Amino acid sequence: MILKSEAIISKNWLTNSKKYFSDLFTANRASGDRFLLFTVLALVLFGLLMVYSASFIFSEERTGDGFAFIRKQFIYACMGFFAMWVSSRVPHQKWYQWAPVAILSVIGMLLLVLIPGVGSRVGGAQRWINFGFFRFQPAELAKIIGVMFVARQLVRHQKDLQDFKRGVVAPITFLIPVMVLLLLQPDFGSTALLAGTTFILMFIAGVRPLFLFGGLFGGGGAAALLIITSPYRMARVMTFIDPWRDPAGKGFQVIQSMLGLHNGSLLGQGLGNGKEKLFFLPEAHNDFIFAVIGEELGFVGVAAVIFAYIFFIYRGLKISWNSLHQRQDRFGFYLGCGITLILGLQAFINMAVVMGLLPTKGLTLPFISYGGSALTLNLFAVGILYSISKSNHASNYGDHYG
Repeated sequence: MILKSEAIISKNWLTNSKKYFSDLFTANRASGDRFLLFTVLALVLFGLLMVYSASFIFSEERTGDGFAFIRKQFIYACMGFFAMWVSSRVPHQKWYQWAPVAILSVIGMLLLVLIPGVGSRVGGAQRWINFGFFRFQPAELAKIIGVMFVARQLVRHQKDLQDFKRGVVAPITFLIPVMVLLLLQPDFGSTALLAGTTFILMFIAGVRPLFLFGGLFGGGGAAALLIITSPYRMARVMTFIDPWRDPAGKGFQVIQSMLGLHNGSLLGQGLGNGKEKLFFLPEAHNDFIFAVIGEELGFVGVAAVIFAYIFFIYRGLKISWNSLHQRQDRFGFYLGCGITLILGLQAFINMAVVMGLLPTKGLTLPFISYGGSALTLNLFAVGILYSISKSNHASNYGDHYG
């Protein structure tokens, strides 16, 4: 009898689980913003082409196989598109419910990174969890979940945004430990990006300007203190101000990057014909791939990439606005804006660094730079944005978040 009862319970649990996941993935089948998908697909395919061009010689020298990096990037792209498909099938309202658990999970992952033997150190920074076949960077997930949690809190406290405790403290309660843990890696770029995006979201939501700009001055002071008390950050700032004071050392990467952009001229040297990637420009296939684009495809190629990101931001903000204007869905609005800003701002920060307009931050160029965690999770975030657009096309209804 006991075994029979256990069998019935197991069967019921299995049936309910199947029904839950079936409902979860079939509830959002409407078509979404195809312009967004085509833009992202074009950027990813272009990124594969440029990673191959930028990494072939370096990969051959380092591994004996010129195709090693592009092969991995192709696998990452496949993983990313699968992640995007999954997140696009999940109604975005579900993330309102899951955000608290997600932010606590992220904090746990960031703590794991700092444990010796679990976290993997590369280039002086401990930012990865090494699974052997794959290195995962929790900071990439932290940026997405961070804006998701802020979006949820802004909806929950929409009527109390003029109050300091509910309007400011509540949205950033769990962001503070996230940003502290990011700084301990250290990852100043991701911390600044998450803080900047949160500031914009709170401004859009209607938090009192007095609170926001007080926080801005306080955050600016904290950032200045972090820079002054950290020799490597101070060196980056001084290199930004005058890279030619140490052209063979700290300023080498930025100078080589600008030389690559200069050599590209209007039409570029031709795809595959760039010289900077031949061991002159460090991180040519990663953080500084935009310099390779400029050298090989010239101003025309650079302008096309910039236009693609502008168009991505336009589609993302349009999706977000429609969510609010058509359906009074504030969570969809804040979440869509957050995802669009976190990816769009990162793209323009990366390009500004490559052009010598900002100090180096260690941020990749979304969808284009080499990297498994970044590409997979960026596409996962795009899937959420596409899910919001599908909801806009499917129905008209208001907030149902409680």
